Amino acid sequence: MLLRCSKLSPLVRVRLLLAVFLSFFNVTLGIAKEHDTMQVSLDSTESQKTFIELNEVIFVIQSQKQSFHANQAIKLKEDILLQAQTFNQRLPTVLLIHELSKNEGAWTIIPIIPYLSATYGKKSWIFFCEEQTRIKMPKLLEVLSRYDKAKEWFLGKGLHDVQSTIIHHYAFTEDPESFKYPDFAAGWAISIPLLKRLAKKLRNEKPSADFTIDLKHEIALFISQTSEGPQLTPVLEFCTEDVTSPEATNCATTFHTYLPFCGKLVEKGNIFFAVKTCQKFHQERIPIVKKTWEKEAALIEYYSDHADNSIPTLYLGIPNTERGHCGKTFAILERFVSHAVPEVPWLMIVDDDTLIRMIFSREAVKQLLKSGCNCYSNDAPDDMVLGMCFNNLGIPVTHSPLFHQARPMDYSKDFLKHQVPISFHKHWNIDPIEVYFTWLANEDNLKSHQITKKPKEEREDL
Repeated sequence: MLLRCSKLSPLVRVRLLLAVFLSFFNVTLGIAKEHDTMQVSLDSTESQKTFIELNEVIFVIQSQKQSFHANQAIKLKEDILLQAQTFNQRLPTVLLIHELSKNEGAWTIIPIIPYLSATYGKKSWIFFCEEQTRIKMPKLLEVLSRYDKAKEWFLGKGLHDVQSTIIHHYAFTEDPESFKYPDFAAGWAISIPLLKRLAKKLRNEKPSADFTIDLKHEIALFISQTSEGPQLTPVLEFCTEDVTSPEATNCATTFHTYLPFCGKLVEKGNIFFAVKTCQKFHQERIPIVKKTWEKEAALIEYYSDHADNSIPTLYLGIPNTERGHCGKTFAILERFVSHAVPEVPWLMIVDDDTLIRMIFSREAVKQLLKSGCNCYSNDAPDDMVLGMCFNNLGIPVTHSPLFHQARPMDYSKDFLKHQVPISFHKHWNIDPIEVYFTWLANEDNLKSHQITKKPKEEREDL
């Protein structure tokens, strides 16, 4: 009997996610075949009513190199082509984004826009989707046919911020709901005239940002503001409902939520947790970790700029830095592969104000340290340095949208609605214990919290 993923604690979700990632290291997993919900019955008479031919649409699946995710993308590609075969038309082109460029930056989409324009400039639409997006082909063609393909269009399921947020650089502070950006899970489309405009813009002027925080928001900004193109047009038929849901009846797209199966979990004792902290946060943040997820971790150590036996914390010889923690992170990586800690397959590094973060396999850590790649300073941004190091080694960094770098209120409610989140970050102006038990705790811990928690006190804004 399959477990209900929504009731799993964050550490159990991590263990489940790691079970998926094991396929990258050539470990054979018994992955249960999904019920074939992707196929839909197609009425040939319905297909004849559409004004868009199948081969006018280029499908781009936002895929990843890691074997599990690549296989999911291939299954979606096969389903698209299988549906297309029932039409008496030429088959569409289906592209996997990780195959379009050797450069890891292809996942940000903007770098491949000139290629798409040059190669497919005589088509009508580029339709982007994620590996778990499900497509009802007749309905999608019907939707696209409503929009004049000779004009510039940017279509998708519209998300918006409830309040201005740091992950979007506090954009649209006065009216955050006014700016819409696409939910990639529902799929999104741009017409070829718009694609050509974007490609021309990129040929004349390279994007100013050299990093990405929230791609879907930044894509919308690039299209509507940087390139002076249209704003997102919300399309009701682009959905993130489950394909079996009654609400999905009129949807052109649906979404099969992440954690696609609840198979064998990675054992608790096979994950080592390293918590990064510093003395000034010992009394403020460490108690929160201990009251929330620490009890579910079999192996855990706290690393600080001060050794405190009451926690306990360890000092690795790296002083605290206000910005970037590359030196401390690499010291933790060195300790992980030493004999000082149990030899286990997985390392998870967590900030003291994170309700869970980054994951490394032992083999990846060993290759990283063997390569000699290191921090250029102790306060260098550890995430960027690690990304560059792994990229140079040819080890793909697998992305999961279930790890969040901000608080729940920093994300659109509709975006979180179709997720089973693993982590959130930052304790600013929130009750982190309440966030944990609202979003991340398993059912048993949640019931216990509801019984024992004290009445909520008013909190002042910082």
